Amino acid sequence: MEMFIGLGLFTSLLVVLILGVPIAYSLLFVGIGALLVLSGDFSSLNIVANTYWSSVTNVTLTSLPIFMLMGAIISASGMGARLYNSLATILHGIPGGLGVATTLACTVMAAVSGSSVATAAALGGFAISEMRRHGYPDGEACGAVAAGGTLGILIPPSIPLIVYSVIAEQSVGKLFMAAIIPGLIMALSFAIFQVIMSIRRGDAVFARKDQKKTVTVLDRLVAVKTIGPFAVLILIILGSLYLGFATPPEAAALGSVASLVLSGVIYRDLTWDKFRIILVETAQGSAMILVVIAGAIVFGYVMTTTQVATAFSTAVASASVSPWVVFICINFLLLFLGCFMETIAIIVVTMPILIPIVTSFHWNLIWFGVIVVINMEMALIHPPVGLNLFVVQNVARDVAFRRIVFGTLPYVFIMAAVLALIAIFPSLTSALL
Repeated sequence: MEMFIGLGLFTSLLVVLILGVPIAYSLLFVGIGALLVLSGDFSSLNIVANTYWSSVTNVTLTSLPIFMLMGAIISASGMGARLYNSLATILHGIPGGLGVATTLACTVMAAVSGSSVATAAALGGFAISEMRRHGYPDGEACGAVAAGGTLGILIPPSIPLIVYSVIAEQSVGKLFMAAIIPGLIMALSFAIFQVIMSIRRGDAVFARKDQKKTVTVLDRLVAVKTIGPFAVLILIILGSLYLGFATPPEAAALGSVASLVLSGVIYRDLTWDKFRIILVETAQGSAMILVVIAGAIVFGYVMTTTQVATAFSTAVASASVSPWVVFICINFLLLFLGCFMETIAIIVVTMPILIPIVTSFHWNLIWFGVIVVINMEMALIHPPVGLNLFVVQNVARDVAFRRIVFGTLPYVFIMAAVLALIAIFPSLTSALL
């Protein structure tokens, strides 16, 4: 019986989504409809208001809008260009130096923004134009930015990890710490790939063009000095969390204040007009995500009270298949959904079903959270709904969408390889815990 209820719930949700209803309201409407049909009593709706309110007032979620504010300040203030130019100066002369600079800049931006779209948007315009100016193929330049931007949701602070922590009822601080090593491995893999591709091509043309600009030791030291404040900002956020000095909301507040000082006082890139726009966009983005989470909590409540989630997990656990088969199927499901749905929506829709299955196999939910986010990274750069693809196309309008897609494909395979590595060696996620 529970399986039929579950099938009806997901079929109804799919139909409502196809009709064009936003994911937040689709989840809420289907949840309310299921409560009415299954209980036959309007009094059952009393739980909706309490569930809706408690979900958006969760203490962990208070860090979400604050981290979004910090990322918006960094992205809108022009600090991304300063960071990229400094890294390009430091890496001047090495094979694939501009590509590696793009990856490293994305890594640093990821550690202070929490958003892949914000990371790609903050670095996209000047990074792509600079790479193309030095002879990099259009697809490769766009692919480096699109893939590098995905690091924004893996390297902490990560907005999807905050959302996952609420649904899975796990410590967001532990999730952040668990994602650091996989995030650095991912960034290093991107950089190695870019160096190898540069060497295979024989970057004589890039080297000749680049050598027109002489970079001295003093130039590199000045560039290192420019990057210094970013390092301090990262230490404030991650250091306060790792050493236990601050909770995630407190670390987010410290980071936001530090980013305001950095962009407004030290670099003087932030104006009052920009700050007003930042506040409005942060409020809109936060409200959108919180409404999606609230709708998902109501939908999840229905699945829990009707024993749908339990029935699914019991059926999977009792099936005579290898846990690895189940794991692979879960990853393919997440990747498939990434073709049609946005990252946060995938997490809030699938986790109420998948987490009981994961628990039935006694898998670590912190490790699984990192696995989920790596899948979401892949979803961000494969069509038709890869958001980073559209962000990059927006800043490189003269590049065909097909070229951008082909430029990102190698990075999808790299992500898959890192995903396999984390799956085989789960200790990589627990080394810092």
